[in-house]
Amino acid sequence: MIYKMNTIKHDGLVLYPLGGASYVYEQDLVGYLASRPPRKNIKISIGAQPNGSPHLGTLVVFSLAFALAELLNRQKSRSANVTLEVIDTAPAKELVIEGLRYQINLRDSGQADIFLAQYDQLLNTLKKLTGVGFTLRRQSEFNSQLTIPIILKKVVENETVLAPLLDPKKKKLKIRVPCPNCGLTDKDAEKNIIFRNCIVSYCPKHGKFKTYYKNSSRFEYNTPLRNLIRALSYSADSADPKRDFCWLRVTGMDYAGFYQEELLYRTVSLIGYRVDKLPIILYAPLIVDWSGAKLSKSLYVKRGAYKYLPAYLVSYEHFYERFGEKGIAKLYNEVKSWVENPYKLFRAYSVYYFMEVFGYD
Repeated sequence: MIYKMNTIKHDGLVLYPLGGASYVYEQDLVGYLASRPPRKNIKISIGAQPNGSPHLGTLVVFSLAFALAELLNRQKSRSANVTLEVIDTAPAKELVIEGLRYQINLRDSGQADIFLAQYDQLLNTLKKLTGVGFTLRRQSEFNSQLTIPIILKKVVENETVLAPLLDPKKKKLKIRVPCPNCGLTDKDAEKNIIFRNCIVSYCPKHGKFKTYYKNSSRFEYNTPLRNLIRALSYSADSADPKRDFCWLRVTGMDYAGFYQEELLYRTVSLIGYRVDKLPIILYAPLIVDWSGAKLSKSLYVKRGAYKYLPAYLVSYEHFYERFGEKGIAKLYNEVKSWVENPYKLFRAYSVYYFMEVFGYD
């Protein structure tokens, strides 16, 4: 049911009250960011779960990454491009067997490939607009890096410290491995047995199986653990004298604040890594609904939410059908103006703001 509400009244003025980061970086954010990374070449990391058509929040994050790269490339001392970390190990299907939760991931179900074409189209359009190059990296490729087995061993050595922080409810390290025969994965790692050099997992159809850390391409993680491992991997790249690049991350503002402070910075320091060596994270403004809650792709995909909104706000497919590349350019220039005028960046934007920009029907 769609409830009819009174028209939202406003004076048409967009106000930018200064505070926090917007106060400190009011005029020049790009210059500050250009002065920080230890290497000339910068890889700007973004991430996405290809479980549906990208929604407006994803378009904003991607646009912010390309805008930042374009403006960094104007600095004589910097060269930036974008890397999309494809989270194809996220669940496509969940089921309960013997009282435990199992999942089939987006990669093994084939669902990731259905929507990746839309991500690729979006990225290529942004590349055309900006001249900024990009790469897509799947989780198996990320996990195949030589640094990952080392990080995994460090993580499991500190299981008693990390598990209560990363999973306060069940206090489990959610390192997961799909069954090599059917792809079923113990979602909550309930039956995992962790050893110094491997993990023994359990499939209700095919029994126990062992995975060594050196075979790291097969591993999956829940979001907080993946966030930690990714940060440590990026930090290792920046510290490696054989590398000619360093990392900078762009993600949504819903992962700022308490989330990073407790689940990343605290955990990193407790297991002996230096927080100041982690990559800088720039947070994209949240896109919020009529109530101020984050616009959620998962609620749209799984529960059919947001029926009161124009379809272009919740689906890139509809956005592109309606506005084409000109619409992406319009959105990109809007987001780029936030980077060029940072007092616009450190805040949230409502769906109604973008309905003013693109139209209500």
